[in-house]
Amino acid sequence: MNMLQASYAMGCVFVIVMLIGFWIVKRWFVRKSPETESELDRAGCNTICRDQDVEHRALMFLMAQKTDSVLAALASTIEQERQKLGGVVRKPSMDGAVDKFQAAAIAVSTNHHPSYDQILPMAHEGIAVATIARQLQLSEGEVSMVMRLNAA
Repeated sequence: MNMLQASYAMGCVFVIVMLIGFWIVKRWFVRKSPETESELDRAGCNTICRDQDVEHRALMFLMAQKTDSVLAALASTIEQERQKLGGVVRKPSMDGAVDKFQAAAIAVSTNHHPSYDQILPMAHEGIAVATIARQLQLSEGEVSMVMRLNAA
């Protein structure tokens, strides 16, 4: 997973945690028990409700600030990753390096040892891998690899 995807994942997890936190705080402040409400007079209830409202607003403000700071940090990280990716994509030397690598891979795949063509007929005759390797002057690993590749 690259850095951009990781930062998106972290942002999503953070937003989900924040939403759950908001929900829990809301449920905690909104929930009132019936017996407590009946015991309190109107003046006391208003004072408590105002205090809870102030606490709730303060908590919401702090959570909003924290969310904004985390989102700003994520935006900065995303922009840095975009600049890095843009630099890699724009480098003209990368195209040349890829072309050279592909040309070398094609050259290697077309350059096979002529004695490799003799391995399978000898193996079908029942000759052992060690004997085939010794007669063709190849390693046993090469002989067994050619046999495995052609068996698949």
